[in-house]
Amino acid sequence: MRYRVTVGDNQHMVEIEQDGQGWRASLDGTPLALDRAQVNPGHFSLLVGTRSFEVFARPLPVEGDSQPFEVFMDGVPLVAEVVDERRHALASLGRGHGESGEVTVKAPMPGLVVGVLVAPGDTVERGQRVAVLEAMKMQNDLLAPRAGVVRAVKADKGQAVNQGQPLVVIGDPEGPTAETDEEE
Repeated sequence: MRYRVTVGDNQHMVEIEQDGQGWRASLDGTPLALDRAQVNPGHFSLLVGTRSFEVFARPLPVEGDSQPFEVFMDGVPLVAEVVDERRHALASLGRGHGESGEVTVKAPMPGLVVGVLVAPGDTVERGQRVAVLEAMKMQNDLLAPRAGVVRAVKADKGQAVNQGQPLVVIGDPEGPTAETDEEE
């Protein structure tokens, strides 16, 4: 998984993967030897290279698509904003649209629609799951970028879709219903 981590004015790209032999990580493209053990909930022993750290972390209220954490690393207090790059990319689909007019949720990558969770006429809230797309053996929740009413569903469960293919159209509550065969 790839994360954008901001601490103060410093922003870093962190990649973390777990394989059969343990954890692999990189910081801003530089590989790191990493090992961690959870001592208690929110309390970790972290080994980075040859340095050992005692880390306490607790999540703070979510702000947008970042997750802030209050972190004490060897007793030093920090606030770290963590953005999961995959979730950020999925959430950003449809951004740039106001809170009125139509917005189309599109497939962020080629994949298989494993679930359509809304139907035309349904009222949705911003951030509500509207569809689930499976790509590269992972299921990705596609979220409504704004509140409104589902105007059209342009994909069915089990359908293979291409990147950028329209899946769900969300519009204003009083607007006309979009045609399901209309191209976006």
